[in-house]
Amino acid sequence: MNIKNEKVNGDVQELTIEITKEDYAGKVETALKKYRRTAQVPGFRVGNAPMAMIKKMYEKSVTYDEVNNMMSQELYKYLSDNKIDIMLEPIPVEEKSKVDFDNPDNFVFVYEYALQPQFDIDFNKQVTNFKITASQEEIDNLVNQMQRRYGEYTSPEEVGEDDYISAKIDDKDSFFFTKELNEKGRKAFIGKKVNDTVHVALRQIFEDEKNVLKVLKIVDQQLEEGNQYEYDVTITSIGRITPAELNEDFFKKAYPDGNITTKEQLEKSCAEQIENQWKDYTDRQFMNDAIGVLLDSVNIEFPDEFIKRYILLTQKDMTAEKLEEKYADYQKSFKWQLIENKLVKDNNISVTQDDVKNYVRNFFMTNYFSNFKEEDVKDRLDSLVNDAMKKKEDVKNIYDQLYDVKIMDVLRKNFIIVEKSGSYEDFIAFTSGKETEEKPAAKKKAPAKKKAAEKAEGEEAEAKPKRTTRAKKAETTAEGEEKPKAKTTRKSTKKEE
Repeated sequence: MNIKNEKVNGDVQELTIEITKEDYAGKVETALKKYRRTAQVPGFRVGNAPMAMIKKMYEKSVTYDEVNNMMSQELYKYLSDNKIDIMLEPIPVEEKSKVDFDNPDNFVFVYEYALQPQFDIDFNKQVTNFKITASQEEIDNLVNQMQRRYGEYTSPEEVGEDDYISAKIDDKDSFFFTKELNEKGRKAFIGKKVNDTVHVALRQIFEDEKNVLKVLKIVDQQLEEGNQYEYDVTITSIGRITPAELNEDFFKKAYPDGNITTKEQLEKSCAEQIENQWKDYTDRQFMNDAIGVLLDSVNIEFPDEFIKRYILLTQKDMTAEKLEEKYADYQKSFKWQLIENKLVKDNNISVTQDDVKNYVRNFFMTNYFSNFKEEDVKDRLDSLVNDAMKKKEDVKNIYDQLYDVKIMDVLRKNFIIVEKSGSYEDFIAFTSGKETEEKPAAKKKAPAKKKAAEKAEGEEAEAKPKRTTRAKKAETTAEGEEKPKAKTTRKSTKKEE
């Protein structure tokens, strides 16, 4: 066997692998003997077919397999032994190769490959890190939610301003809240009692027509134009929650660990919860901005002709004309992948199995056992974590997310960070007009106003940690075609399979 490497043009190299008959003949002979022992040939007992017949039946395919396996092993062994970092994958040079399995003798395989471009990253750039701060109104709303959660439930005689009404509408069970009613609706129902019947046009009594759909249980449909939906509504029960006072009893129920015992501490905790809810959006914006700065400032010389040949060879529906139109997008994607790989390699970033387990554990503890001490639910947490780790796709998503978080941490430590804070509205004003559609990052969603989610105490039903993508590499074109990936240097101490 003979291996020769030579430079072709710039960062493009050619590797010639010559495999002689002496290199593969013994392997082929061994494989054929193995076939003979188990081959079922008509007219012969198993294992007694003549070797000449076995060769006639299997020699070509066996030779093909053995030679190609040897070629592939030697190709990647050469690259590994010589610590050669390549871009994409080697591609065959058919016109220089000598491969004929119909007349097997010596084989010559010629492959070309491109070295990964070398470049530097200049972090002497400014990137804004925005933090959304909770407003007093948002804090008060969340405190009120908690007071209602631990409040007293009663069944009053008459409908009040903030009650839950169960009713029969057209002989169907339904429900609504008085706070969902407009002024006309509140006048119709406040003061009414159980078994009272009110004739109303549903379309005229709710603040939001979505509530009409909910009450009629036709949420997957649309209201008919011109139909006012007049019905007799018979009240079957009235429910009321009297918010708990912020006293010692409330804090013992809401925070049995004793970490929060005053209104001031509660408001601080609520502010942190609200601000953490927005963190995914601000983190994504930071990553989009940071990636944009890197793409604009880092200069990488690509082996363009090699890349184009690779894409045309590996994507069957791609044409030269279509590739020219889309090549800038491909190049941008490759550029970010190479930058990301360099960040991972230079900063020795890795994700361990323990990192993933800790993420899953914290997810369940925060979302389902926040009112418990961790040692009290340890066995249940261990069980949930073990079950979650069996779901390979979820684990892979978490693994990628943790990588993104660590890359984001590196960027925050190295860039010149301009800190900025404000309300949700300030954040929207900050992000408006920013060009993000051409960056190979997660498509930015405009966050909608949302209330702090109420956590069900001890709830566990079909829960799984979600992945909130910080910055997703562009692996598809705008039309949905998969883009080839640059070689990755991500490291993990866990098995992904």
